[in-house]
Amino acid sequence: MRNFWIYTLARLGIIVAVGLILQPFLGFNLVMAMAAIVIGAILSYLFLGSMRAKVADDIEKRVAKRATSPKRKSADEDTEDRIVDAENVDEEN
Repeated sequence: MRNFWIYTLARLGIIVAVGLILQPFLGFNLVMAMAAIVIGAILSYLFLGSMRAKVADDIEKRVAKRATSPKRKSADEDTEDRIVDAENVDEEN
């Protein structure tokens, strides 16, 4: 999770830095903000590839861990399963 937040802050930092560079030329408006987001996204794609790979690996590990762990049933699900099973037994008889 730590890698995710570092990557997110790095991307946000790049966007803010680009915005600060563009601000004297375009002023502080929506066009400048959109340009900063697009340019920042391109720069982060080019320069933060290793960080992005670490985050993707962390997410993949978390998903794999979640998929292998058994799902716990809540009390409501357990009760509903017993009721459905009882109704199926009654219908068979």
